[in-house]
Amino acid sequence: MAEFEARVIETIRAVFANKGMQAPRLDGATLLDNSLGLDSLDYAELVARLEMEFGYDPFADGPIPSVRVIADLVSLYQEYSEPRQ
Repeated sequence: MAEFEARVIETIRAVFANKGMQAPRLDGATLLDNSLGLDSLDYAELVARLEMEFGYDPFADGPIPSVRVIADLVSLYQEYSEPRQ
């Protein structure tokens, strides 16, 4: 999971950098809400960047999964990267 978490966090930092902002301290427990300083367009950019980073969009298939913290996002991308049977 550490590799996925590092990649997700670096992608979030890139969104902050694109806004000209310094990212706060980020870890698995960081809430992904307005308190982070990102708005809905920033989250859309994040999802697009994550799709480019991982090569897939887990939000495109069916119901939108619940994501509250960075660890949820990491788990979601890790789950989608595992071979399906």
